[in-house]
Amino acid sequence: MLINTVLLFLNNALPVFIITSLLLRYFAINYLDIVNAKKVFIGVILTVIMSVILSSHLENLSIILDGKGTEFFLSFGAIIVYLSTVCLFILSHKNDYTSVKKYLAMLIFFIISVFNGAHFIIYLVSYWTQAQQDETVLIGITLGGGICLSISILFYFLLRYLDKKIYNHSSCYFLLFYGLGQLMHAIMFLQQVDIFSSSQPIWDSAKFIAEDSGLGQLLTVLFGYETTPSLLQLVSYIMALILPVMLLKLPYISLSFYGRKS
Repeated sequence: MLINTVLLFLNNALPVFIITSLLLRYFAINYLDIVNAKKVFIGVILTVIMSVILSSHLENLSIILDGKGTEFFLSFGAIIVYLSTVCLFILSHKNDYTSVKKYLAMLIFFIISVFNGAHFIIYLVSYWTQAQQDETVLIGITLGGGICLSISILFYFLLRYLDKKIYNHSSCYFLLFYGLGQLMHAIMFLQQVDIFSSSQPIWDSAKFIAEDSGLGQLLTVLFGYETTPSLLQLVSYIMALILPVMLLKLPYISLSFYGRKS
């Protein structure tokens, strides 16, 4: 029971902690002021309330659209997160659009927190009612929270090192990879309801890194790691990575080209 609670917390809370580190670094390298404590407090309260509301209505959502409502809803949210990370990635080299950057960051954090919070509440209530072991559950949540906090702090300082020593916008690429992971979730949800066909996996890397292992969960959050990716997932991942990078580099390439031509 204790191990299950820890794993449950890692699975649902780690994405929230990781995106927090990524957005904090994004604020830092773009010289943006972090929102004040009052707004953070209001945001946390609103997120908790929306998580509770969503957790109590996910079952009703599943009835909509011939039983496909939940998958459509979750995939739509994941796609919004991906598109928002792409916008932040492209705007990272621009000094203006400050308000847009802040609103996009808040939108990403809100969606990730509400979706993962709702799933955590559902599973936690289920575990709690079945096991009737309040102390074990609380210890598991504490341990899971400590692990997530430790990973997010280490990850933040790793990003800080990469930004200062390797490339000053390394964090932005990690943010884009995080968004790609959300896009992979969206494709998976849409495959479950047969919007996209589910083809045979190209490979199976479970024998090297299992997706439900600690490292596998971290790679899934950071890069959208999938042990058995389909051809659609692989092609979508590559295209969704290349296009934002091209959009970011295109002005510099054009400037260089026309500069040489003149």
